[in-house]
Amino acid sequence: MVVKQRTLNELRQEKEFGYKHPETKNKNIIVDSKQIIEFVKKYPNDADLGKQLRNYLIKQGIYE
Repeated sequence: MVVKQRTLNELRQEKEFGYKHPETKNKNIIVDSKQIIEFVKKYPNDADLGKQLRNYLIKQGIYE
């Protein structure tokens, strides 16, 4: 039995890759908009705001 030698491009095409979106645990996500408005007022810097929002969503169990 002769095994076909594959080219590098053929090997690359078989490789699984790409971003896979994580499944959302809870499809009915409820976020307190007043809390988000408070974060926007308190943290004018986008980096700090993003950090606080991420922490809030993790505590709510919405984001891992």
